[in-house]
Parts: sequence; structure tokens; C-alpha cells
Amino acid sequence: MPQTITTSTDDRAVVKAKILELNRLALDADTRMRASLKVSNTASAYVWRDRRDSYNAESKRLTDWLNAPAPRPVPAPTPVITPQPAISSNDFITTTADAFNASGGSQDYAHNAILKALLDGEYSSSSIPANDAKAAAYDIVRQNNGSPLHWIRNQAQSQALNNSLPHPGSADQRRFPTLNTRGLHAGETFFIRDFMQVYSSGNITIGNLMIVDDTVYSEFAQDFNRLVNSINEYQKQQGRPYRVFPFLRMAHRDAVQLIPGISDGINQFGGAVMNNVSVTGNLIYSDGALQGVFATDGAFRNLHIRSNSLQIGGEHTISINGMLSGSILGNTDINNRPLADSKIALYPLRLGGGANIYVLGFSNKASIRSTDARYYQYEAILGVPATRDFRQQVIPNGTCYRNVDMVELLTLLKGQYPQTPAQWQAVMVELSQRGFAQVVS
Repeated sequence: MPQTITTSTDDRAVVKAKILELNRLALDADTRMRASLKVSNTASAYVWRDRRDSYNAESKRLTDWLNAPAPRPVPAPTPVITPQPAISSNDFITTTADAFNASGGSQDYAHNAILKALLDGEYSSSSIPANDAKAAAYDIVRQNNGSPLHWIRNQAQSQALNNSLPHPGSADQRRFPTLNTRGLHAGETFFIRDFMQVYSSGNITIGNLMIVDDTVYSEFAQDFNRLVNSINEYQKQQGRPYRVFPFLRMAHRDAVQLIPGISDGINQFGGAVMNNVSVTGNLIYSDGALQGVFATDGAFRNLHIRSNSLQIGGEHTISINGMLSGSILGNTDINNRPLADSKIALYPLRLGGGANIYVLGFSNKASIRSTDARYYQYEAILGVPATRDFRQQVIPNGTCYRNVDMVELLTLLKGQYPQTPAQWQAVMVELSQRGFAQVVS
């Protein structure tokens, strides 16, 4: 969208075509909303209503621009040399697109750059009133790009969060008519990264929360997407193949992410264990690429994910790496139907983060009993069919090991403190050479 008035025929033709497209999308969304209401699917109707209103708002903005009177020609002013801003809008588009292309189309790079530009610019702390309902969400990500809206480290913090949140109103019940929202605690519907990260050694219950992600239809998301569109248009002009995904498809957004805390000097990347955690009775909903209950690093003993209602637009509804024991049972979609098996996945313990080292099986010393905290073994997970249990299957593009002695591994890690993927690979090679792991070719 041009930033100034122009009489260019080409520009006006493009805007007119965009307005027609938006009007068509708004009409289609309105039709779908009414169809959903006819079958009493209120949740779907709310989604289509929000989309319709978003399309109409953008159409009106473009129409207002199109109908604005063109300025009268004025004599060119005498050139005056003035200081230039550090970076202009066009500079941001070209430099970000160039770096995005050089990175091989890294979505993370482009998305992080766009977030920083917005949060340092029109959504900066000086531009957003302190009493704005979304101010905290902006501040958190402005200070640390990967921070969640809520950190939970113990049961007291989990309970305090519940106590601070209101109960859903009648509008929420109408939005999810087949679910009983009474007794839930309604979380904020605007969050840029994760809603919650549980960073703890365990003994926590995350329960009775309503986590609804309306961020994807917010003004912030629309501004994010305008920068996306400008970058993609520049990419197209340059004949480049890579395109930036819109906010709706932004990765690394989780409703509930589980991360084991540091134990005996070992963090989640070295296989630290989270014990005795329950995620139960929550409602999680998003049209975007939000992930539901998610964990990629560390191990999880006695983890129970039960009686939640989940529907998301992302790939991972319930996805856990390194689950040693527990259950995933009684979960439903937002229409109160049993959650499809395809929405659940278990993967091997991952070591080294981006080193992508996976443990397909363990070897425990005879002196270590199953009740010992040092005991690692994949047990059957109640409620998860064998077809969705990939914990002992080779992971593509990863380095996989069997018969891993975690006690010996942890001893090596404490002495070497690997940081890079190459250092992690070297540790595993040494562990194999000592006879405490077997690489899977």
C-alpha cells in the first residue's frame, strides 16, 4: 500500500483490484458465518465474523485512500540537506528481504526482523499507553523475542495465575457451545509468542485454563502482514523464490510449552527430567500455527495430559519429545468429540537442541532400579496408539542412538559442557567409543 497520495494509474488499478478481492473475501466470510449460525456452530461463526470484519476494515482503508483528493501541484522547494533517519521503511524492506534471501528463506530470520521493527516502531513503549490491555504482551517480546506471556516455575505460580484470571463470560460460552466453560479461567487472547512456558523440575498442575489465540486477527497481526506483503513483493520483483509466511503461520508459538529445569548441572538439552506434571481440563483454541501442548527438549516422567479440549491451526496439537511415562487420555476437540489420533505424537528424547541427536532407547546399569531418578526407559503411554508413538523410530535428518547409558552421558556432559552441534556430536562419538551408546546407521 503506498504511503502517500498518488495519481499513478498503475497504483490505483492495483488498489482497486485489491478492494474487489477483499470485498469478495468479506462476502464469502459472511456467507460462511451465516451457514455456521444455521447449524449452531457458534465457534466457527465467531471466526468467520472476525475474518469478515478484518477484510471489510482493510477494504475501507484502501477505499478511503483511493477516494482522497490528490494534492495540488506545488513548485519544487529549494533542496535542503537534512539528516536522514537511520533506516527508512523502504530500507527495512530491501535489507530484510536481502538477508532473508541470503539465509535460504529462513522464516525465523524474517519474522524476528519484522517483530523487532514493529515493537521498536509503531508499537514501541513510547507509542503504546501503559494502560493498553496489550502493553504487557508487547513489552515482554520487546525485551526478549522468545519470551512467553507467562512463566510458570512451580505450583504456587500456576495457582496464582489461575486466581488472577477471570472466569469466562456468556460470550465465551456461546463461542464454544458444546463445551462447559464454567470453572475455567480465561487467559489473555493476545500473545505474540508462547502463552505459557512451564520451566520446572515438576510437581505442577496446569489446569482449567481457557487459552484462546485471537492474536492472528489483531491489528498487530495485520501490520505484521503488511510488512510481509512488502517483502514478498520485493522478492517477486527480484525474481527470488522465497516468500515470508504471514503471522497466521508464524512458528514457535505454543499454548503450553514444557521445559525441564536444570538438575544437578544438566539442562533440558542434556536430558534433564521433568517429573509429575499434569496438563488437565484446559481449552486451547487457535486458527493460527499455535502448537497446543508441546515439548521438544528434555525428558518427562509421569506426565499426564488429560481431559483437554484442543483445536489449533498448527501441526502439533499434542507433541512431546522424550516422554518416559504417563498418559494422554480423554482429550477432545472443541466440538467435544474425541481428539483424533493424528493430533497426538510422541518422539524420541532429543539431545543438544539444534544438534538433533535422538535417543531411541536406553541402557540402565543393573544397580539402578526403576524407581531411581537416574533410570531412563520408554514405557507405554496410556491412551496413545502404537501408530502415534515414534519414540523408537529413526528421525530423518537426525543422528540416532540406541542403548544410551544416561548416567555415563551426564558424566561426560558435566566435564565438557558442549555448546555447538559439532561439540555435541563429539560427545556422542566418545560415548559410543566407550561402549555406552550405539549409533543407528
